[in-house]
Amino acid sequence: MKKFLKFSLGLLIASALFVSCTDDDDNAMPTLSVNKGVVIENGASITITPSELAVVDTDTEDVNIIYTVTTATENGILANADDLSTAIDQFTQADVAASKVVYVHNGSQTLTDEFSFKVTDGDNELTGTFNISIGEKQISFFYILNEGSSNGSLSMINRNDEVTNNYFSTANNGVALGQYPQSMAVNDDYAFIVVTTASGAGYVEVANKIDFTHNATIDGFSYPREITLAGDKAYVSNGNGQDANYAKENNEIYIIDLNTMTKTGEIAVGAGPEKMVVSNGKLYVANSGGWSNDDNTVSVIDIESDQVLETITVKSCPKDMVVDANGDIWVYCSGVPDYSNWPNVTYTNSGISVITESTSAVTSYDLTNLSTSGIKNIAINKAKDVVYFMSDAVYAMNISDTALPTIKLIDTTFYGMDVNPVSDNLWLCEAIDATTPGTVHVYNSEGAELKSFTVGTMPNSTTFSY
Repeated sequence: MKKFLKFSLGLLIASALFVSCTDDDDNAMPTLSVNKGVVIENGASITITPSELAVVDTDTEDVNIIYTVTTATENGILANADDLSTAIDQFTQADVAASKVVYVHNGSQTLTDEFSFKVTDGDNELTGTFNISIGEKQISFFYILNEGSSNGSLSMINRNDEVTNNYFSTANNGVALGQYPQSMAVNDDYAFIVVTTASGAGYVEVANKIDFTHNATIDGFSYPREITLAGDKAYVSNGNGQDANYAKENNEIYIIDLNTMTKTGEIAVGAGPEKMVVSNGKLYVANSGGWSNDDNTVSVIDIESDQVLETITVKSCPKDMVVDANGDIWVYCSGVPDYSNWPNVTYTNSGISVITESTSAVTSYDLTNLSTSGIKNIAINKAKDVVYFMSDAVYAMNISDTALPTIKLIDTTFYGMDVNPVSDNLWLCEAIDATTPGTVHVYNSEGAELKSFTVGTMPNSTTFSY
């Protein structure tokens, strides 16, 4: 399997952008701006879109940008969406934009396919090869969110392990991402980055996924923390969790319409809501207590009606969550901190609480020797049957186990932890301080370090994008 993944990945990287071109002085030269290739499952079909194949021509309409297939696919056919049984040898950029160009795999036991083409605007011609990997979908980009100090940033790592720091700023003519970016999510079209500012004017930055240029700003938040996508809606947790006297104060979840990129409502929850996850049509919200550190509940919301169904008591200060293969929710609770002996911080009633989705019953495990300073402290593997968590080290626990493990998987802690949903590797963020570049370490599931990357300051999480 490892050989197959490396083979498919190499082929996808190798998509040829140019092999030859001609230019007519009276007609602007077109640019083959995107030629990424695609990855499909065996026997499946896939629509080729402008995000995989696109020619840009300043003086020619898409309908007049014509592709001609010069070498046909061998393990399937290129077809029009209106007739998937008949091979085509010509199409336009307008056809690609209208989702009319489809590759149909024939089900053979093959790992790759390709077609070569020439494309013309009537006077000028480009040629290239479009690669097709048949098998498991691969991650194209790894986005590291860096909290920073006065300004946070985004680091992008591509599948060649090439790092581009300040990626958002570079894509937007030097405009900074903002102070304390906290969480991130992506869908097919957009990237959503929650920015929590010190001034109490947080917002969600919406960037175009293809190039990370600015698309929209969703504002009106006081202290936004996490974002979760559910269909055509997004949910953003918001609030300090305290009043001016550090007394507990409940907060809210804001509902975002992803069609209009606007807030459409809010849902009252506990104090200091942080991470949210979806299981069986329900949104689970970890109410950490925020700055007051005195909540120990999870709010359960029906995502169709956006009404609170119930509130479940767990260990103290729940901050992070994952959903396992059974649909059950694993809640990481960091406990109530005691700073009186700083820098030796102690935590009371910390642990992991497991909520059975079907009954809302709770089973809790005590965490001791807690030493991690981050809030993104739990992750789950691809099969969703092994949970990774941090206390004084990184541990791995099978979801069928009835006690926390005592053997350390990785004998140190990190500021954030995520799992690659394809390779099952752990991506662990090491944050030094607000002025020193951080490091992302990649470990396999056996706890061996594979590689590392230098990124921005205070990295807290990795988002994986296909």
